Amino acid sequence: MRNYMVMAVGLMLGSSACNTQNAITESNLSPTHPRITMADVVPVIEPQTAEDKAKQEKLLQKQASRFKSRDLASKYYVLQAKRAFNEEKLDSASYLFGLAYQMDSTNSDIYWGYGMVYGREQKYDEALFLLYRALEKDTENPHLLNDVATSHLSRFYLNADPEDLLQSKKLLEQAVKLSPNEADTYYKLAINCYYLREYGNAWSYLHKSVRRNKEIADKAFITALLEKEQDPQGLYKPQQVQ
Repeated sequence: MRNYMVMAVGLMLGSSACNTQNAITESNLSPTHPRITMADVVPVIEPQTAEDKAKQEKLLQKQASRFKSRDLASKYYVLQAKRAFNEEKLDSASYLFGLAYQMDSTNSDIYWGYGMVYGREQKYDEALFLLYRALEKDTENPHLLNDVATSHLSRFYLNADPEDLLQSKKLLEQAVKLSPNEADTYYKLAINCYYLREYGNAWSYLHKSVRRNKEIADKAFITALLEKEQDPQGLYKPQQVQ
């Protein structure tokens, strides 16, 4: 699922690492997050009467009859939803994930996909609710761990909640142990370490990332990191990234 699950992580360097560190030591400043239920995030209308339920079941059976089972029907709609997501057709993706959910609510790819749709819409509370539901059934998937971590990191940019930053780092560390050659994971770890004022670790992760993908490094991030600490390997210098 990695080919369509990549989320862009923008840097909000206006929030200083110093302020972040202060927030971590004052946990009472962390914002609370709303309680969410499945009904809040999966827009499937439940039938209210026995007649409506029978009509819905008949419709679902008709849909499933195109395939050998509801399980296969669910997988088909997930595939179509992924394509819609890649084409930035978020409403279509959400609708198709809804059909997949009605066919087989145990398909963890539905929760993963729905979570990514909410993430693209910057609704990170909803995104994380669903992504953790997917993670319950696939605890050692490094790409899923990366996506959950990315949503935490993105929510940190909006709310400056240090718990999101720490949880993002924890998940990325798990992901890199499972898949140690992902440049994207190392790069996000570098960003985490920057905000935690762990500049030596930030440089280490950045170099690991760049060794795997030279195009991944962003000049704005490198410039910000150079302002805090010089590159111990001497690969990047201030005059080179202006």
